[in-house]
Amino acid sequence: MKQLFCLSFWILCVVSACCGLLIVRAAPAASSHPHETHTYIEQTGEAVKKVTWTLEKADTFILTYLSPFERHVTTTGLDYDTHRWHVTEKNGLSDFTAVRTGASISISGRFRGDPVNKTIPIDGTDWYQASSLSLRGFAVSTDRETVFWTIRSDTLTVHKIKAVKQGSETIDVNGVMKKAVRIKLSLTGLLSHFWKSDYWFSVPEGVFLQFKGPSGPPGSPMTTVTQIQ
Repeated sequence: MKQLFCLSFWILCVVSACCGLLIVRAAPAASSHPHETHTYIEQTGEAVKKVTWTLEKADTFILTYLSPFERHVTTTGLDYDTHRWHVTEKNGLSDFTAVRTGASISISGRFRGDPVNKTIPIDGTDWYQASSLSLRGFAVSTDRETVFWTIRSDTLTVHKIKAVKQGSETIDVNGVMKKAVRIKLSLTGLLSHFWKSDYWFSVPEGVFLQFKGPSGPPGSPMTTVTQIQ
């Protein structure tokens, strides 16, 4: 995904997210379910594509998001805080890796055909690059809100995001009614009115079910992502 906070960074990112508030998260038992695979339909305006979301569980979580055009591999700790993010595009124009070291994120490789090598200072707040995974702990916790860092994939700029629970809902997911918690995301500070999106996670499992939000700045078409399998 190339636009502001699409699933790579809210899924993934997607798709796509670090913390003034502490989250009490129970680390899942890595041995009980070694892998998860889900399929989603992502629609932006009239453009529709099928994406796969595969999670490997061991000493870390490794999430692979695969679309017809690009591949995102996000590695997190068992607390869902991102350690590493690797993006490759099938057209060969982008192939870069972002790695967190302390209070900074270093990005190196190739971005849109040009070399990239930069370090972005942040603070001690968590980094949630694949928010479709990293928000899982928050979704099943008793906390009402949290904040985190994420990287916008079309500019490689870092942004702090606020997530606030909106309550429980029952939603239609591919013809099946599922109980979910709705989480609203927004930019922090004075920019909070310029971008908002919504996630739905199943309860009590915390599986990402649905996303709705703009694909970029005001006026951009909406993106929806819905689980189909």
